[in-house]
Amino acid sequence: MDHHFFTHGGWDCLSGPIDRRCYPNSSVRTVHVWGSKIYLGTPKIVAGLATFGRLQIREMLEFLALLYDVPLSEWTLLPAVGRFFEHDQEGGQASDFESCVNLTKAQASGLRLRADDEKVVPDGHYLWFKRLSEKRLAAETPNMKEWLLLSRTMTAPGSVKSNASGSATPHRNDGLRYQRREEDGRCRITGSLAINRDPPRGKDWSGLHAAHVLPLAWSAESQIKEMFSPAALETVKASGLHERDLLINTILMDMKVHGWFDEYRFGIWPVQEGKKWFGKIFRFEQSKCNVDGEWLLAAAPPARYSLPAVGVRETPEQREARVRDEQERAQDKTRHDLTDDVVLRELLKVHFLTCLHWHVKGMGWNK
Repeated sequence: MDHHFFTHGGWDCLSGPIDRRCYPNSSVRTVHVWGSKIYLGTPKIVAGLATFGRLQIREMLEFLALLYDVPLSEWTLLPAVGRFFEHDQEGGQASDFESCVNLTKAQASGLRLRADDEKVVPDGHYLWFKRLSEKRLAAETPNMKEWLLLSRTMTAPGSVKSNASGSATPHRNDGLRYQRREEDGRCRITGSLAINRDPPRGKDWSGLHAAHVLPLAWSAESQIKEMFSPAALETVKASGLHERDLLINTILMDMKVHGWFDEYRFGIWPVQEGKKWFGKIFRFEQSKCNVDGEWLLAAAPPARYSLPAVGVRETPEQREARVRDEQERAQDKTRHDLTDDVVLRELLKVHFLTCLHWHVKGMGWNK
């Protein structure tokens, strides 16, 4: 990534403002995280996020911590003054990165982002600093982790790093889609229901897909060893995920939402509230991903009314009651309780980590 930034045309900050054309998808990121140290006269962009008016400071710091191989308690993230893109009204110079943050003033005014702050992250630019002491900071940037999942291309032999042993992947079980349809009854992201049709045709499932959380091509034993923590790996292997296609590895989604999920444009992060766990949805792009829900939804509530049998006429009152019930079910926002779905929680975490590595550390680079 750095090699691309530093060697392609248009990325020359020595004599002018930073050219955002060399920062992939910068226009759809509202928060830009930079290294505080200048490399060969060039500032180093290390992360980019979109907040959508709901990403909290504590959440952003929690997610960034997942990307680095050092404890972030040794580092601090400070807001930078000014705007640094060539096409912005107030495009900055490279020298701004050496002087844009007055460290003494930042310490005194509490500009440092706090790990327990629940306010929404203000849009803008931020810089990493190494904490030397309570009052002294150094212009350094923490190193990021590598990530196993290199490509979404399912059949490419080089799409994952693989070990010699345990490389066999489970075969797809097409029968799971029918089980998932019956269990969920609706898109678990948008809440949209399967369309009812006259008997005996039953529901129309054509717009709803059973989406895999962890692709089968990446569920070989040799690969999951590198994705999960030791405790999580034990739980996942006990479920048999590395040996067979499992229902727990699927979620019913609208066809378009399924595509966005597969492209890691949004993720579902397990969060704990009291003694319960729920799946919170986070988007990673401002455009081309119109997911507006906030939580992974529970399965559809059961219908109170059904279409009449063949040859039986539905009265206007019955139709009105059935349509009203269907609308209420589609608008139901009951959250899915992940407390006992331990395997699904771990699978969602791996999917979310991939989102972070592709769309935050990767700044939206087209993998």
